[in-house]
Amino acid sequence: MSTKDIVDERRRLEYIVDHCKFETPEQVTELFEAYTHLIWKYKQVGRIYDFYYDGMMIHREGNNDLIGVDQVVKDTLACLAAFPDMEFKFYDIHGTGNPEEGFRFGQAVYFKGTFLGVSKYGQGTGAAFAPDECVDICECLVKRVDGKWRVVEEWGDRSTLAFERVLRQAAPFRTDPEAL
Repeated sequence: MSTKDIVDERRRLEYIVDHCKFETPEQVTELFEAYTHLIWKYKQVGRIYDFYYDGMMIHREGNNDLIGVDQVVKDTLACLAAFPDMEFKFYDIHGTGNPEEGFRFGQAVYFKGTFLGVSKYGQGTGAAFAPDECVDICECLVKRVDGKWRVVEEWGDRSTLAFERVLRQAAPFRTDPEAL
């Protein structure tokens, strides 16, 4: 992909996100697919503040809930710090709802990445997810809050065993001080 192609794609995604009218479920799903790409592929993590409500909650498996937009940003940054080459592919996204009552959308993606950065487990080891090993499924509730469309609640389930396997894999032993 050329630099021009990358910039054109990013601009197209930004246009979708910045000009959504929130009239139909299809518009909302197109918006959040583009939004997800901007955050993860183009590292526009600050955009989380554009659509996540300050008092929102993400319900996750194992009581690993996130409360508030700042926790969502910190969690995303931690994941990108550990997996700077993180990529994802949409399996599907589907929305329902209307402008009066709000919208719900559900999406399923799989992550691909290599533990190259730093995490709470230490320095990256080069371990990677196996193909299609790490799936993330979430459902979001989007409503108008103080005149703006916001994700007010999310329910998610991620392949935590895949993350644990990759992050806990021991770093290779090195005896050469130059390699450190």
